[in-house]
Amino acid sequence: MNTVLRSVLLALGLLAVVPAGAQTSATSLSSRVVYASAFEQAALAPQTPRTEAEYLAQLLAVNPASTTATLQQAEGRLSELYAQLDKEKIGTKPLARQVRSIFELAHQRFLTKYEDAATFDRTVQSGVYNCVSASALYALIFEHYHIPYAIRQKPTHVYLVADPQASNIMVETTAPTFGYFLPDAKFKKAYVDYLVDSKLVSQSEVQQQGLEEIFKQKFQADKTISLPQLISLQYYNQGVLALQADEDEKAYHALKKAEKLFPATETNYLLTQSLAARLEGNGYNKLEDVQLLTEFYARQPATKYRDECVNAFKTITQKFLLERGDTAMYRTMYGTFLGSVSDTSTRHSLSYVYYMQLGRMLAMQQHTEQAFPLLLQAFRYNRVSPELQGLISAVVQDEINVHRNSVGLLQRLDKYSADYPFLRSTAPMRQAYLYSYARAAYDAFMGNKRAEGKKYLTAFEQAYARKEATIDASQVATIYLAASIASGKANDLTGARAYARKGLAFEPTNPDLKRIASMN
Repeated sequence: MNTVLRSVLLALGLLAVVPAGAQTSATSLSSRVVYASAFEQAALAPQTPRTEAEYLAQLLAVNPASTTATLQQAEGRLSELYAQLDKEKIGTKPLARQVRSIFELAHQRFLTKYEDAATFDRTVQSGVYNCVSASALYALIFEHYHIPYAIRQKPTHVYLVADPQASNIMVETTAPTFGYFLPDAKFKKAYVDYLVDSKLVSQSEVQQQGLEEIFKQKFQADKTISLPQLISLQYYNQGVLALQADEDEKAYHALKKAEKLFPATETNYLLTQSLAARLEGNGYNKLEDVQLLTEFYARQPATKYRDECVNAFKTITQKFLLERGDTAMYRTMYGTFLGSVSDTSTRHSLSYVYYMQLGRMLAMQQHTEQAFPLLLQAFRYNRVSPELQGLISAVVQDEINVHRNSVGLLQRLDKYSADYPFLRSTAPMRQAYLYSYARAAYDAFMGNKRAEGKKYLTAFEQAYARKEATIDASQVATIYLAASIASGKANDLTGARAYARKGLAFEPTNPDLKRIASMN
């Protein structure tokens, strides 16, 4: 694992929570959350709990063994606490006395042993707690009795303040002694660089205020957080502990749930690191591997990994399309890659590779009718590729060579132009039209359809005059020879000679054209 990441894990157990800045939202990535149980999935379904039961279920769900029975048991224990408080007529006491009574009774009934890694389920079941689980317990009780409160978060500690707008009664459940971290210069710079890349701070802010000040503001400043944020911290801390133990997959799944409950910059940062660790040495032989890779790119600032993303997709192309010929899987992986980036340039590069290589493969298999639309799609994303232009021209030329119905080929080109208007003015399509007009004119004259032949010959001459495409001179001479012969058969000797003279301009030594041109 990254040594910078490893050196700071102790500090990240209670990182400050701020809005995330990844290029793809946490909501769009949350579909890949893997739940440990049906209970956990149901508990985490509401992103913002509205009832005591929903809050309680989310707090308990961090333990994979929690069930509906666990929830009912916890509700029962809290009900017993509420019954005793109600018996003491807590609502009639001054606010300070209410807070004192709640603090003392909850501490007596629930908080018996402090452990750094405690979770809420252990707190309500056996009295094992830490500052997160104990603060969550008091927050639930304050919610029940409608006592105003605020949850305060320091870099390594959480506590409550009752009546924060007036008396500011601190509810300190534990002393913040379970961890101390002194970030080194390397970590500070890496974290601030991440914030700059994610556009959470600007480079000018860093230059004006200094790296130390930005780091202090974004990493170590005290914050007020919500109960949903506090709930997400359980999964966050679970993820950090897993990272400490080199359990990168376990860390990833825990951090995904923390992100689902409350997206945060720090969560995204650690998720990115856990993904990087999981991807080390990965051969990307399964769709799941590719999904992890593309999620890694999705969590990066838009252009930071542009080249790496495109090169990775080229590797996938080589493996699944060109070597295995698995077009169905390749299509799925293309969609996965495309969904991972929002940067337009990167998306265009991915699409170019996809359509170009798929079209090339079909062209090599002589499936030109299927290949051509794909190559035209590739041209939409990269119009200056000589390789692609040459391939499109070769495919069109193959169609011209084998397609006996030249009018049908022109109709197909017209359809492509209608479907993709930008193509009409491109070099490959101009070349295709020039050849197709020539072929259609030749076929019409050879079939003694002079009116149709003249129409296509005029279209050919107009296209040729624009000098937007080239054609072999001998082929042009052949068209005029066919026109001359057709005119001769129709007893139009003047027309025959005129066509022959035009043909000689392209092929002066053609004996047939010379003979017709000299006829009296």
